Amino acid sequence: MTKEFFSSYRGDFRQADRRLLSGALASALQSASEGEKESAARVKASEFPNDKPLILEGEIFAGLYEGFTGYEVARENISEGQAVVQVRFRNDNYNVSWMDDVVLVDEDGWKIDDVRYTQKLTGLLGLRDVLLEFEGSLASEAASMAKSQ
Repeated sequence: MTKEFFSSYRGDFRQADRRLLSGALASALQSASEGEKESAARVKASEFPNDKPLILEGEIFAGLYEGFTGYEVARENISEGQAVVQVRFRNDNYNVSWMDDVVLVDEDGWKIDDVRYTQKLTGLLGLRDVLLEFEGSLASEAASMAKSQ
């Protein structure tokens, strides 16, 4: 399953194959995508319509903002309805490689539920942290723009 996801994934979370994601992760990604659209609408309606809206930038399914050019599955550990798959990523353009843990849950088959950035190249702990931080930024932007109107 991990190989299936990463071999078809092209670096845009909006186009990730949702059938390979847990329900909770697919929902969180949908929420982030909708949040981007809402931010664009808020900015367009603001007194500064040329400002940049909030968008979720960079690679989120691997622990390097610039993304990966290759990967290989290193090790799998399955325990009580959850699996952790260690994936060795590389980015040939930046001459860097790293390991991340892809967390899978069994929802009528194994589905990706999180990616833990084990080498902390992004400064965050994982995919879920990125989504939570983005959600917080959207909420702050909405509150700030509501106050200024």
